[in-house]
Amino acid sequence: MKQESELERLEHFVSSLIARYNDLQKVNEGLTQDVYERDGIIEELRENVALLESERTEIGNRVSGMILEIEEWEKSGAGSGGSSGAADNSEGRIQGNLFSVGTGTQGEVEND
Repeated sequence: MKQESELERLEHFVSSLIARYNDLQKVNEGLTQDVYERDGIIEELRENVALLESERTEIGNRVSGMILEIEEWEKSGAGSGGSSGAADNSEGRIQGNLFSVGTGTQGEVEND
């Protein structure tokens, strides 16, 4: 009698362990799937970062090019028209007003 009850208790314990093991396998499968999906999201984000970095580099290069063009324009004296419409800045360069259309509108910005 005592052995039978011990055997039933052992059977119940083993059944419980198997059920818990199966539950843990399901949880593990779910977590593995989550990791797989997140790895995909991370890869997409890395691609987006690389794309944005290249766009930022391109924009920076274009802005630098525009700045160089403006500096060359300033050095050539184009647009300064002598001393009218020109102002000395803190670096001692003469800068013409890029937004002026004619002599009557110097210093004013056109609005569309």
